[in-house]
Amino acid sequence: MSQQDKFAETAFWDKVARQRVYAAFDNDEYEALIDKVWGFDMNGLTVADIGSASGVSAALFAARGAKVLGIEIAPELVSQAKDLWRDYDERIDFRVGDAEHLDLPDASLDAVFFGGVLHHIPLLDQVYAEAYRVLKPGGKFIAIEPNRLDFMELIEWGVADLRGKLTPNEYPIDPLAMRDDLKATGFKTPRFWTTRHDIPVLAQIPLVRHIFNRQRGFWFKRPLLKFFNAFRAPAHRGTFFIIVAER
Repeated sequence: MSQQDKFAETAFWDKVARQRVYAAFDNDEYEALIDKVWGFDMNGLTVADIGSASGVSAALFAARGAKVLGIEIAPELVSQAKDLWRDYDERIDFRVGDAEHLDLPDASLDAVFFGGVLHHIPLLDQVYAEAYRVLKPGGKFIAIEPNRLDFMELIEWGVADLRGKLTPNEYPIDPLAMRDDLKATGFKTPRFWTTRHDIPVLAQIPLVRHIFNRQRGFWFKRPLLKFFNAFRAPAHRGTFFIIVAER
């Protein structure tokens, strides 16, 4: 049984759709992931972008030749994505849906992609089971999620919570535990690597956030991170992680 507050989650993201075009990551982050997982060419692949938001990642998949199902819980984000990416009408089908109950046939997809989505769902067993069900044998499960093992991310998370910037369902994820859970579901060779090596809480401090946002301030952040990383295991270095597994 789901513990996610579907009403609150939908209301939050419908509000976001009325405010801006939303993507959890920058284009270069999506492009780097595509290059590492698939290489340049995605022709012939059918991909479900689950939690597709404003459709930015779905459009990048389509631009590489994939057929994409953009599945999003918030109807207003779905409408926004349809308007934004009309040039890809033949390649992308944006629709309202729920990661825990995918209205898709068994073994029908070459990949499922979750871009900053899974940490919004308190219990993930049903999501993993659904992803496994809809993937073809050899199909790929790919996710990018906030890293619970990085104390920099936990500090940023706590400050964001105090500022009321989180949805009611958000929880960072332990990549080691997620890898074990994917294995238990039946996925093969789950592997992960960390990304976004940063001190993100600096971007939430009003007086310094323009100097230390995610693109700036690394003259200060890199030496500090190098010092901390000397005492941390690799899985603890990086505010986000990318995980890939096969059906």
